[in-house]
Amino acid sequence: MVLRKDIIKFLNQLFSEVNYPDFSYNGLQYEGKEEISKIVAGVDATIPFFVEAKKRGGDFAFVHHGLFWKGGEWSRLDRINKKIFKSLLDADCNLFAMHLPLDAHPEVGNNAVIAKLLNAEKIAPFGLCKGNPVGFLCKFDSPISINELKEKIESKVAKINTHLNFGKKMIQTVGIVSGGGWNSILESAVYNGDVDVILTGEIQHQGVPQYRDREIHLIAAGHYATETFGANEVGKLLSKEFNLPYEFIDLPTGL
Repeated sequence: MVLRKDIIKFLNQLFSEVNYPDFSYNGLQYEGKEEISKIVAGVDATIPFFVEAKKRGGDFAFVHHGLFWKGGEWSRLDRINKKIFKSLLDADCNLFAMHLPLDAHPEVGNNAVIAKLLNAEKIAPFGLCKGNPVGFLCKFDSPISINELKEKIESKVAKINTHLNFGKKMIQTVGIVSGGGWNSILESAVYNGDVDVILTGEIQHQGVPQYRDREIHLIAAGHYATETFGANEVGKLLSKEFNLPYEFIDLPTGL
C-alpha cells in the first residue's frame, strides 16, 4: 500500500535543493485519496486533465502548472471555477504542482532533460527568474551549424515555432530556458556575450530587437512542448520509486 504522505515526502525531498521563490503555490494543492494506486502527470491542471485522470484511474497527479497562483488567488467560486473544482472533486485525484523548481532541477527538470536530449553539457546555471536560475547554459563538444542544431531540436525536443535568425552560422553555446524564458537574453551580458542561442518556448514582440541588437539566435519550440519533459520524468521516477503504474496525460495547447 502506498500512502499519499509518502509520495509527498519524496517529492519535497526531491525538490528541496531548488525550492525557489515562485509565482505558484507549489506542493499539494488538492488532497484526494489517501491510498495511491496510480500516478498520472501532465503540464496543466485543467478540466480536460482532471477528466482524463479520472478516466485513467489516476489518484495522484503531478503537474507543472497548478490551479493556485500568487496574486491570482481565487476570490470566489464563480461558474468557471465551480466547473474546474467539480471536475477535480469528481476525479478525487490528489493534485501536486511544481512550477519553477521543475524547470530548475538538475536531473529531472525540463531544462536538464532537454540538454541531455541534445547531448549538450550543462556548464552553468542560466536564466534568472525571481532572482534564481531556472535554466542552464550548455555547450556542445565542438561547434555545430545553426541548421544542425535546429534539426536536433526538431528530432529530439519539439517542432520549432519561431527562429530569430540573428546570430552566427556556427554555434557552440546554448542557453536553455523552457516555457516563457525568451527574456533570458538580458542575462547574456553576465557571460560576456558567450551565448550563441537561447532555446525556449515562446517569444514576445518586445524581445525581437533585443536579440537583433545582440546578434543572438532565439529558437522557440513551444511553451507547452518544452515543459512536458520534467513532469514526465517525475512521473516515471515516482512509478519506479513506489512500484506504481503511471501515465503521462498529453494535452497539447498548440502554443
